[in-house]
Amino acid sequence: MLKNKKIQINSSLTELFKVEEFVETISDVYNINNNYYSTILMSLDEAVRNAIEHGNNFDIKKKVTISFKTDKGNLIFSVKDSGAGFKLSVIPDPTNPDYDISQETGKGLFLMKHLSDDLSINAKGNEVSLHFKVSSINKELALQRTSALKSFFQGSKQIVKA
Repeated sequence: MLKNKKIQINSSLTELFKVEEFVETISDVYNINNNYYSTILMSLDEAVRNAIEHGNNFDIKKKVTISFKTDKGNLIFSVKDSGAGFKLSVIPDPTNPDYDISQETGKGLFLMKHLSDDLSINAKGNEVSLHFKVSSINKELALQRTSALKSFFQGSKQIVKA
């Protein structure tokens, strides 16, 4: 059984296909169904995009490291960039009524938090770890997450239309 895997990509959005291949390989080994595969891929894709854009500022010379490990029934995906890091406390909550939609900040982190079972950030703030419980791979949880995301995006559309 696959316990660890790691890839490194350049800080370019053209490299995102490698992230999909990475998740596909792991999903095949762990027999992850389409719903949960999509949940993992969307979360990881957002983390990698943030690392490329905000962490490495699209500097092609800087790398993004994506790693996978298993620990106590968890599938853990980590994304590390070469940037200075960020503090979770300063990222605005896009569901807050006072959120300034023109900021375009915090939405990706919101998605990662709500799609994963747990999200952690290293002390420097340049590595995000997304935890997915193997026991969570079920239809009910997938439906709950889908419903939460639909509500969020419908709320965003209403704000934009106003």
